[in-house]
Amino acid sequence: MRKALATLEAEGQVWRHVGKGTFIGSHRVEVMSLSEIDRVTNPAEVMRARLLIEPMLAREAALNATQDHIEAMAACILRTRSAPTWRQHETADNEFHRLIAQATGNRLLLALFDALNAVRRVVVWGALRSGRQRPPDDHHSFAEHDRIAAVIAQRDLSGAAEAMHHHLKAVQEQLIDPKGPAIPPE
Repeated sequence: MRKALATLEAEGQVWRHVGKGTFIGSHRVEVMSLSEIDRVTNPAEVMRARLLIEPMLAREAALNATQDHIEAMAACILRTRSAPTWRQHETADNEFHRLIAQATGNRLLLALFDALNAVRRVVVWGALRSGRQRPPDDHHSFAEHDRIAAVIAQRDLSGAAEAMHHHLKAVQEQLIDPKGPAIPPE
């Protein structure tokens, strides 16, 4: 019996769990909780994930964004520029990136973005603050966000992906460059 079960398990027809039993079908993958991911990941992994995922979200947003999404992105950009504190800037910045995920029209992509963003906020940005009260007027993300929103509004799929990739590379450089200012990245 054990040999037959081992053969069926090797073929992927059953799976066994000590103390629980033998089950028909392939083994269910255990998904880590966000709190577990927070403990085992690092800023470099978070940035790599963002560089892989967010440009594709921007591409999908360029394909599916409604006029309401585009207007909400523009309003968010104005709030990031006028934010009197870093925290308010970060709140509007998070909203801008989430609006892009919402504009994909895909709830699963939005949920994946929300999970990535939750990990990002815990793992990467919590410790990074500058001595400034607010972002400088020439903060790199302002022009980058303008460009992302513009190409999404123009329905430029590849331009949206490229603009988001460019933006996130700039964020990554600010995060990793020890000579650069410690700013709260996007």
